[in-house]
Amino acid sequence: MRKERFCLEGLGDWEVLVPTTVYPPREDTELLCMAISRLARHGGKAVEIGCGSGIVSIFLASLGWEVTSIDVNPYAVSATRGNLESHGFPSDRVIESGIGDGFEIPEGTELLIWNIPYLDSEDDGSGLISPIEVAALSDIPNGGWGGELLELISESPSSISREILVLLVLRTDPDSSSRISDWESRGWSCRSLNSTRMGREKIEVFGIWRTGFGLGATMIESCASTMDEAKKFPGGGWQRVCSSEQTDGRGRRGSEWASRQGGLFATWAIESKLLQSISPGVLQTSIGSIVANELGANMKWPNDIISQDGRKMGGVLVEASEGSPIRVGVGANRHGFDENGVTGSGWEETIGPMDSKEVFSRIDRSVSSFFEEAGILPGTPQETLVSISWEALSVLLSRGAMLEVNGELVRPVGLNRRGELETIGPRGHGVVAELDGTEWLL
Repeated sequence: MRKERFCLEGLGDWEVLVPTTVYPPREDTELLCMAISRLARHGGKAVEIGCGSGIVSIFLASLGWEVTSIDVNPYAVSATRGNLESHGFPSDRVIESGIGDGFEIPEGTELLIWNIPYLDSEDDGSGLISPIEVAALSDIPNGGWGGELLELISESPSSISREILVLLVLRTDPDSSSRISDWESRGWSCRSLNSTRMGREKIEVFGIWRTGFGLGATMIESCASTMDEAKKFPGGGWQRVCSSEQTDGRGRRGSEWASRQGGLFATWAIESKLLQSISPGVLQTSIGSIVANELGANMKWPNDIISQDGRKMGGVLVEASEGSPIRVGVGANRHGFDENGVTGSGWEETIGPMDSKEVFSRIDRSVSSFFEEAGILPGTPQETLVSISWEALSVLLSRGAMLEVNGELVRPVGLNRRGELETIGPRGHGVVAELDGTEWLL
């Protein structure tokens, strides 16, 4: 048994007793606690799985959460109880249990937290630590402990799986058995909240929730324009519409968008207060980068989705009006075409024969991960959105793409906080805010 001091600058300073067989507070513990501290509200029911020394449960309790703490290691359970009591918090909700041992998530739980073990089971230091320590410190193969948790939540009452917010600490480089992609494939949105390097490993904290908190999209067979359909939405929540057919789609500045059979026609209504922290330009470019990534395509500033050979696959349109939600429309072709001298590409060339509903589901989850107002979870910083936009555009630039502005060739070198291109050319540094007078040379 040893004493460990855990200090979070500006938040608190605690001393805990840690048995030799229990994981002590480390950098990943601090990473998780800092992510918790940034939640928009505190108080309510929380569960911590793998409570170890109890320091995260103590931190949650100090913020006003009613915490249920569980661990498979009886020494960890004893340590958590003792450490909670020594800091003046109740210890009657500390349980010796694990995933798959009959533990049920209590009704009304809003927040579930787990610093998932990421030691590979084959690297468990066989012979050096006991079986109970292996269970507490090692991930398991075939989906990992993250997969086991996903199954537990999926089998819980629908009120829990719809409304719960999950915070997981995962090793993302190199990949561990517990993968965020398993959650995404099952309809969960995932937002990276914090990350650090511990030696050669990257450790990341994710906020995870049911896309739309269980509220499904409006799916219709046909409409004139999904942008107009989105105007009918009531305010609040993750509102989006997807149509199998669109007869009067539009692009930038009212230009016509040819809506071809089998394509994707969808619009999201996003709370207008988002524009208080994110510019419309960055909103457009970042969603363009998200869509391009899901379609295996490239993003061409400011709003086009194109194939590697430069043929247009789709586009993003952002519209906003006073007092109304922002409408973000996405259109994309399923099939390539060559009509009257105009050529285009489709997602079947990049991600294969996937129907529009499945493509919509993938894009919806990804857009939600960055832009949905997910309860008490903080929003995505504008710097992150600028970064993913520039990363997507850089793929195109790495293939030699250049921009001609009013007859002069310039090279894009950055993207500013307004979503405008920063360039360098014969006249020095410049900024391109509009497409007028510009032409991409691919």
